[in-house]
Amino acid sequence: MPSPACVGDNMTRFTVNNKDLTQFISGFGKELPDIVFRVKEDYVESAVGKDTHYLRRRMNVKDAEVGNIAVSDVSKLLAFLKATKGGEVIINQMGKVSTLHVACGKSTLQIPSSSYLITQSQLPLIERLVGEGETNMWQKWADFDLKYHGIVNGEDFAPAAQFDKVIGGKFSCKTDFDPSGEFVIRAGSKAKGKMFVRIPVTNCESPNTTVNSAFAYWLPSLLSNLPPGPLNLHTGDETVLVIEQGDTGFLLVVMDQEYEED
Repeated sequence: MPSPACVGDNMTRFTVNNKDLTQFISGFGKELPDIVFRVKEDYVESAVGKDTHYLRRRMNVKDAEVGNIAVSDVSKLLAFLKATKGGEVIINQMGKVSTLHVACGKSTLQIPSSSYLITQSQLPLIERLVGEGETNMWQKWADFDLKYHGIVNGEDFAPAAQFDKVIGGKFSCKTDFDPSGEFVIRAGSKAKGKMFVRIPVTNCESPNTTVNSAFAYWLPSLLSNLPPGPLNLHTGDETVLVIEQGDTGFLLVVMDQEYEED
């Protein structure tokens, strides 16, 4: 049950399975400092935005009261979920600047609020661009054309998510979108060695020439969070990589860096 201190007309809350919540949060990466749960009628949506990427995910919940819930210390929440192991979790908060209350079984956790959340600081600008991209059906990102589109499978990216274990250290990643139906991700260098992952692309809509983009060593960790099943991929020449799954609300925008030939 929610803490009496959190009962009121403006209380935001939801109930979800412990394992589902743990997986949802973990899907944003290992070093997530904070997060905001945007609580809807039957699901929760969260997003993080950085110079490197934008990531949005959704999770089905029940007993929801619509609003926003801010988690100022994700590590404490994950540790609590691990300690309580299973069952349903109830999360509630009166407002984003009040104490967060979490209950699982007979255990409860309180996390103080913070007026500044790192993962949310750049969101307004990034989500304006995301909104424009969704409106124009991902034909553009800001002033950059996205003329290359296709459908890929999330499972096919699994080898690319292991680049860091194979290549080691910090490395650059490059992508090629071949309009014949292939998306190639490669990592490494002549000195360290290179690894290539070729991903089939169906329903290609693009010009007849291959385009390239470059990304930093953090690309594999982002690809490790892709959901299974069909995904829509959008990109262009030396620009961002957009991967979305409409049914689940998943969206990943990976920011590119300056492209240099190997």
